[in-house]
Amino acid sequence: MNIDIGKTIRISDIIDAKDGRSLLLDTTIASTLGATAGIENLHDVLKQVNEHCDGIIVNPGQAEHQAELLGGKRRAAPIIRVDWTNAYRTEDFALPVSNVKRLMISSGEDALNLGASAVLASLLLGFDDDFESKNIRELSLLARECQRLFLPLIVDIRPIGERVAENNFEDSIKLGASFMLELGADALIIPKCQPITYQFIAEWMKVPVLIHLEDFPVEKDAEKIFSAGMAGIVLSESIFRKECFSEKLEALHTKIHE
Repeated sequence: MNIDIGKTIRISDIIDAKDGRSLLLDTTIASTLGATAGIENLHDVLKQVNEHCDGIIVNPGQAEHQAELLGGKRRAAPIIRVDWTNAYRTEDFALPVSNVKRLMISSGEDALNLGASAVLASLLLGFDDDFESKNIRELSLLARECQRLFLPLIVDIRPIGERVAENNFEDSIKLGASFMLELGADALIIPKCQPITYQFIAEWMKVPVLIHLEDFPVEKDAEKIFSAGMAGIVLSESIFRKECFSEKLEALHTKIHE
């Protein structure tokens, strides 16, 4: 059997095979920060947006509880996050971080059983060598499992550790992309960066690359992203705090796939 067939079918649920473009939403910050403004009731939010994007990144529990709103012909494909971290907690959080951790909370097999079109996990860069090596080892094992299951693996590259600064931020993204290509990721998500960086990565990578944004891009910036060869945009949970977010999302989705 050609092992690429299953992955090709599933990745086409997320990245439109006609134009090679995609718009995703990430709702998974709630697993590390708790109830998040704008998505306290994810069920109601998904009803508003699941026809205006190509995929929605959800935690395993939400994939189970909101199954009727995910997937299908006209709804966004479910992408299940299979890891957890406390790295995004700030000093004013109710339980501030004393030691940054990252754990696998699910598996490829579990995600497949929940109906995932793909799984997603993060590569956290800028922490100590033990943390980084454990992170890469777990992603490598996940990639091998997903290969057996014909399930696409998307890796979310996050250079957020104390060793990442302004002078090495862009190079950290390139390094992470290189690591994940070698490891076997089927698609990558990179943070917002300079156009010269994401254009370089898009031309270099042999897999689709998407860019993570905290807000809706203005039209000219969206055009730059796709003209540079990027495959898509991933919007964070912060867009749900914007006025008329559903209408803005629908307009962006239409523009991307025009």
